[in-house]
Amino acid sequence: MKQYEKGQILADRYELIEAIGKGGMASVFKAFDIYTKTIVAVKILAPEIVLKPVGQERFEVEKEAFAKLGLNPNVVKLFDVIQSGDEWYIILECVEGGTLKDKYQNFGAMTLRELKYYFSKICDALSEAHKLKIIHRDIKPDNVLLTQSGEVKLGDFGISVMEDRSTETEKAIGTPKYMPPEIIAAQKATPKSDIYSLGIMLYEFSTGIAPFIHKEANGIALKHLKETPTLPKLINPSIPQSLENIILKMIEKEPLYRYESVDEVKRDLLKVKQTDSPKPYNYHKKVTLNMKEGQKTIKVGTTYDKLPVIAKSAFSFSFTLIFLFLILILVAVLVFI
Repeated sequence: MKQYEKGQILADRYELIEAIGKGGMASVFKAFDIYTKTIVAVKILAPEIVLKPVGQERFEVEKEAFAKLGLNPNVVKLFDVIQSGDEWYIILECVEGGTLKDKYQNFGAMTLRELKYYFSKICDALSEAHKLKIIHRDIKPDNVLLTQSGEVKLGDFGISVMEDRSTETEKAIGTPKYMPPEIIAAQKATPKSDIYSLGIMLYEFSTGIAPFIHKEANGIALKHLKETPTLPKLINPSIPQSLENIILKMIEKEPLYRYESVDEVKRDLLKVKQTDSPKPYNYHKKVTLNMKEGQKTIKVGTTYDKLPVIAKSAFSFSFTLIFLFLILILVAVLVFI
């Protein structure tokens, strides 16, 4: 990718101040708009990406998504789009209060009040996106930006798709830590895919730990497919039962069992009270995912990790480790009797 430096002026208008983000598909710079005398964010797409049909489609979808959601207060605003040869730029609102990931790393698990505030705002952004047939596909704390006054802005629609016409709806792409089983299985992404990713975030911010952890990307992916999540209240007993129920319903393996919309998620989340004690949610422990023959590929930035061959398989959740642990305890007890 071409090197860009501080002080460089793009399109005779945007003076680069500093790099604020970089990925395999684009770099983001804080810049000064010489015309309006304001600070903006300039997203520069990598030439090797925009020269490919898939890169061009992603650019068009991201541009369209930001444009359609331009009036939503919880989405980063689009100011301009510039295409000059193999240099393509998206000029966006510069949000300088950090990300939700930064806040999580600094303060750990959130209070119920904080969860309601931040996640209801994300739901508002996704609600409008879904009504416009836009599926984000990369919901994660890094893509939720905060203004210095605490406003919430959803950003980075770089791998989003239009539900009714994209050629990329059945590709396994995203961030493994938050990736829904159906996307891992290269099935069609739907609004419920975003609900799953948001549910993984809600689990993480409620308990202080992600439900599925592994040192390798493919290991995390397999956990999303096959492993039952530990009940959030076992990790953080202070979580209201109603909040645990919401989380578990959001991260059901099969989309069929998840919430129908983010509006329903927001409705239930805002109703949660610390003293709530409804009946525990019955998480579905069997799931069937139809997978294509051959190896599946997950894209993690610029790296690729192969999943084992799984063709039209039914995955059932195993409690083998728990069983072995109980056996060891029993043996230990017998030894000391």
